[in-house]
Amino acid sequence: MLTVFKDNPVLAELDIFVTQPDQQWLLIDSLIAYTHDILKQQPGYIANAIHRSLDGLRVVNYVQWQNLATYEAYINNRDIALASKITGFFAPDSHLYDIFMSEPADSQMQITANMGELINFGMFRLKDPANQPHFLEATAEAIQQISGQAGLITTHFHRSLDGARAINYGLWSSQQLYAKMNANPPMAEPLMVMRSLANNEFQMSLHEVVFTESTNS
Repeated sequence: MLTVFKDNPVLAELDIFVTQPDQQWLLIDSLIAYTHDILKQQPGYIANAIHRSLDGLRVVNYVQWQNLATYEAYINNRDIALASKITGFFAPDSHLYDIFMSEPADSQMQITANMGELINFGMFRLKDPANQPHFLEATAEAIQQISGQAGLITTHFHRSLDGARAINYGLWSSQQLYAKMNANPPMAEPLMVMRSLANNEFQMSLHEVVFTESTNS
């Protein structure tokens, strides 16, 4: 199980793969094997969860690390590099994140395989990393406005340590309520500011969790 909350003193690596529906499960199986054979053996590894988009076009691996030093030791070891071990697919977009804001503020996400709820990844690629603080100001306003929206259980906005990315990680009760919110978003004004500062790689399709692993399992 993977637990996500703002004051958790860990860092999150997000590996975002673009794929095709007929290749999605092959990629997932490769990531599961990589987790068992390599990732779980690394010092500083805590847990990870593999997500698949319901439209078949994306796979996201969310990995928790104890600290920056253990993450850097892992990514600098070319013998076990993710891109060299998971072949035949586009290289993932990989960055290290912390959690900027959660709503509700004290909420926690307990992530397990085959859970009934669905995950939204709101993905933003900053046009200029120097604008990340301004972007996050608008983000905080948007999160406050979406608070209490029907179907939204909890949400956790992540910022990459290099300033280049920002990703929302939200838990929704159903695809239908998520689509209803997007038809008339309550945070339209701050979202306009966010989109002026970042390319929104937003995807209507939600994700399901298909695999989790941890040092305790």
